[in-house]
Amino acid sequence: MIGYKWENLPAEVHGAVEATCGPVEHVTSLRGGLTAGFAARLDTHIGRVFVKAIPDGSPSAPLYQRERLVGAVLPEEVPAPRTLWSGHCAGWITLVFEHVDVERAVDFAPGSPDLPDVLDIVRVLGERLTPNPGAAVPSVTDNVEFLTRRADRLLADPPADLRELSAYRTARAGLDWAAIAGDTLLHSDLHEDNLLVQGDGVRLIDWGLACQGAAWVEIALLIPRLILAGHTPEQAEQAAEQVPSWKSAPEAAVTGLAAVWSLFREFVARNGPEHIRASRAQAAMAGRDWVKHRVG
Repeated sequence: MIGYKWENLPAEVHGAVEATCGPVEHVTSLRGGLTAGFAARLDTHIGRVFVKAIPDGSPSAPLYQRERLVGAVLPEEVPAPRTLWSGHCAGWITLVFEHVDVERAVDFAPGSPDLPDVLDIVRVLGERLTPNPGAAVPSVTDNVEFLTRRADRLLADPPADLRELSAYRTARAGLDWAAIAGDTLLHSDLHEDNLLVQGDGVRLIDWGLACQGAAWVEIALLIPRLILAGHTPEQAEQAAEQVPSWKSAPEAAVTGLAAVWSLFREFVARNGPEHIRASRAQAAMAGRDWVKHRVG
């Protein structure tokens, strides 16, 4: 969705951006994903930059704050746009990034030439972000607890059309909070729209769900996305084997995480905003296939 426009932002925000980039010559508004903030490409004195901003009181403001904290500490080896400036100003959280000349989003489909680059990024994240380089983000248990509350509501009063209920209950019992905890800075939201193909490789964007946890969680959360793109569960797990952290992932904890990931999407497909229900139902189907594969 397109939320605020450049002219809606306070003069103090304009001034902070221009102090970093020089005068703004042209503004191109962009879609801001699921958050109703400001997102735009700015042509400035120093060149093209990407700016996103949101009022402090917005429900999505904590996500922007996480992204600020991560941008301040990301190592150069992580292929992500650099943060040029970020701050709180006149009641807004504002972030200024170097601009990525996007050719397209990555393709997760079987046989895609993008898959080796994607899996290499997951490997790099595990290596370069362990231990967490200093971003004061929440624990992964906070993220997963948010999913689990919805998952457990569904299991407590399952709708008649909820398939594989027995498999879900078996898998959910394996979720191990200690096993998902750890000291790695996780992106935790790797999907096609957050991985952008540039001329010289793939760039990772949008760290709004960043958290700290076990390194294997990153690749585990990618697996249902691969299934959604057309891989079988077996193929997706075979791809995951190329990431070193996957080899240390506890079987039961992975299965439990798969269950709450999928059940959360089952919940949103039934109770979420109308415009996202269909896509969440498709994601739930992919997650459900993974759960069935793991439970046997």
